[in-house]
Amino acid sequence: KPHILYVVMDDQGYGDIGYTQQSNDIKTPFLDSLAAEGMILNRHYSAWLCTPTRASIMSGKYPIDLGIQHDVFSTNTDECLNEKELLLPEVVRHNGYATHLVGKWHLGYARWSCMPCKRGFDSAYGYVNGKTGYTDHIVGNYYDFYDCQTTKKDGFTWNILTQDAGIYSLYLYNRRVKQIIENHDPEQPLFLYLAMQSVHSSYYAPEKYYTCHDTKRCTMQAMLNAAEDLLQDTMGYFQKAGMWNNTLMVYHADNGAPHSDYTSNGFLNGYKSSLWEGGVRTVGFLYSVNETIQSAKGQTDCYVHVSDWYRTIITASGGWDAYVKTTGLSPPTELDSIDQTGLLSDNSTCARDQIMLHIDPVKRVAGYFKGKYKLLIGDQDSKASCEKNKFYPLDVGSIDLHIIQLFDIYADPYEEWDISDEHLDIVEELKKDVIEYLSHQVPLQCQLPTVDGSYPNSKVPYYLPFNFRNTPELTNIYHG
Repeated sequence: KPHILYVVMDDQGYGDIGYTQQSNDIKTPFLDSLAAEGMILNRHYSAWLCTPTRASIMSGKYPIDLGIQHDVFSTNTDECLNEKELLLPEVVRHNGYATHLVGKWHLGYARWSCMPCKRGFDSAYGYVNGKTGYTDHIVGNYYDFYDCQTTKKDGFTWNILTQDAGIYSLYLYNRRVKQIIENHDPEQPLFLYLAMQSVHSSYYAPEKYYTCHDTKRCTMQAMLNAAEDLLQDTMGYFQKAGMWNNTLMVYHADNGAPHSDYTSNGFLNGYKSSLWEGGVRTVGFLYSVNETIQSAKGQTDCYVHVSDWYRTIITASGGWDAYVKTTGLSPPTELDSIDQTGLLSDNSTCARDQIMLHIDPVKRVAGYFKGKYKLLIGDQDSKASCEKNKFYPLDVGSIDLHIIQLFDIYADPYEEWDISDEHLDIVEELKKDVIEYLSHQVPLQCQLPTVDGSYPNSKVPYYLPFNFRNTPELTNIYHG
């Protein structure tokens, strides 16, 4: 079984990496070399924001099936990736893998049962929110940097790492990755989910990573230099342990870049939080030096959706037999994930011909791919936000069918020519598909109540689950 290094970059745009040739002011030689020697995923698609993407990765489902159609999880709410979902690390752990998360979680912390070390990870190290400070590790005036473990000896432990305040987070992630690999038995397969803080705001890197100072793009270059240092060191730790020759690396961003002077989506239209290509078409590649794991190299124009990594990694890790045998349960049946392991040996045979990209009943928009066509429904410039007490229909009323755009996304990757008037038959076919998907929606998590008073606790200024006062696990928590 291969070791699996799964790297998710945060807010890295299509013009924030060298190999896409979408900008001339950014250099990423290490990532470019891996992409050139691996398999570049030219049509890798995510959700439009972080939490929906990460939920799809972990569950194998579209965000509409999870109630995460609209926005990221906020602080001080009951939002959580539903505990009934069987998450990716839970399955690969049944296949004998050690499972570790380093970096960002952002899938809820309203209850202990929402936490990564209760969802299949042997350990997790980093932060639970959507962002935190690179050196002070503070978000919303509260400290967010932790370590959790689940072991047979000690059970579940949660440690607030206040001693790391003031230390650049990528140095801390580097140290943690090194510890994990040095303490790991190479004979046991390893699943390392490296959910990078880079290159999310706030935009910062230590001075040693700067190669220029005259524009804000210099800061982006410095942040990417720091990220490449971490990733190159990670490869070195795998090599030193004799594990790199049996490792599959998956690399992609969680969404497109936001609109800022620091970031770039190259020539793609739109930004993070939109259904335009700049919001959802991300950088991505596969890499392994072992041709038994990955024999196909080059590039592919096949559709890949982030939910696909669920089935793909499960297949690569040994499939479902161990899970079924150990638990007596059947694998989930209502998955949107499609097994993409075929791309490891053949870059021309595509497993997908459609993606239900998104449905958002708050903005009343949708995006859908089928074949070479992309259908956009509703006002793509809508600024509507989720209201706690407003009724949002989850049927045909959840989208604005009066506004339709159609693009040949292969011939027109920058979405310059709306061809809906010339292809009314295609529009009707794709609309029909979208309307069928509307029934998959579940109630919006963004309408869950805000928890007042009890969290964050004024005497304990650290991010902890809302109900920590009443949980027996509190005895396993210590600070610093």
